[in-house]
Amino acid sequence: MIEQVNVTVCILILLYACYLDIKERSVTNVLWLIMIAVGIPFAIYDIIIYGTTFLFAFCYSLAFTSALAYIFFKLNFFGGADAKCLIAISILIPTTSLPDPFPFAITTLFNAAIISLTVPIFLFLYNMLRVRGRRSDFVTSFVGYNVPIADLENKRNLRLVHLYNEEEGELKKKHIFGGVEIDEEIIEELKTYQEQGKIEGEILVTPELPFMPFITAGFFISLLYGNLIFHIMSYFIIA
Repeated sequence: MIEQVNVTVCILILLYACYLDIKERSVTNVLWLIMIAVGIPFAIYDIIIYGTTFLFAFCYSLAFTSALAYIFFKLNFFGGADAKCLIAISILIPTTSLPDPFPFAITTLFNAAIISLTVPIFLFLYNMLRVRGRRSDFVTSFVGYNVPIADLENKRNLRLVHLYNEEEGELKKKHIFGGVEIDEEIIEELKTYQEQGKIEGEILVTPELPFMPFITAGFFISLLYGNLIFHIMSYFIIA
């Protein structure tokens, strides 16, 4: 009964969080506080009933998830809301009946990461199918696509793949992991470089996609199917 309530609360909040992340690119902390507020009383109850066995599982889930979520956040793999979401899941669903050594929240994260790998594939196909701006760089075809500099002011949720700066009169570009935020100053700099003939009229950008839908998809896969990594590995081992 408790597990069903926790799963239902998780599903409802994750779906609403997806809506907010896609529409507003911001998710209120109230959602994670609700998940924690629901999860803690149930966790205390389970500790009383099952003792140290559940206490260890709960602490393992919370500590492991918090540490990994913090590392992913610091590496700019996702935002603060995504990290808080995973921590809240680790409290609300610390244990499952699945044969998985990882906490449920970590399995959710791994599944979300695997699903997100489809994005580079779609970017590559998009670049290959485009008539305009067809690129010769095979590697960057998986990272982003070209957009006219003149159109950047009207674009949203994009980041530059490269950071441009002048050193000793020479313009150099450096690949920035996670991309560079595009603001008015950046756009003006790019226009200046274009006018000077230092760069072409198009610039490589990468989409700034919300990660919450991937977490939600990873949650459902974890719930219904388990750890995708284990299934993939077992497939190759058996093969």
